Amino acid sequence: MILVALVTIAMVLFLVVTAWSALREPVPDDGTAAEESGPDPAEPKPETLEGVLVRQLMADEISGPQYRRAMQRLAERDADRHPLTLPPPG
Repeated sequence: MILVALVTIAMVLFLVVTAWSALREPVPDDGTAAEESGPDPAEPKPETLEGVLVRQLMADEISGPQYRRAMQRLAERDADRHPLTLPPPG
């Protein structure tokens, strides 16, 4: 019974200390946290054809069927350039 009471007291003490330390840290309301992190990095440019196609699809520059057709042609081109060879059976 004493062990249960000691464990309970230790858990409550741990909870109080954790909550107190979290509430003690001031949170800047004037936007200084955003300024400290530096300027927003520029949007990364896609480096692959697949990335360019996805960006165009997300920006509504191409439609879904256009995207699928372009990906199909890309897969066909890749299969021609780098054919998949299977190991001999046995």
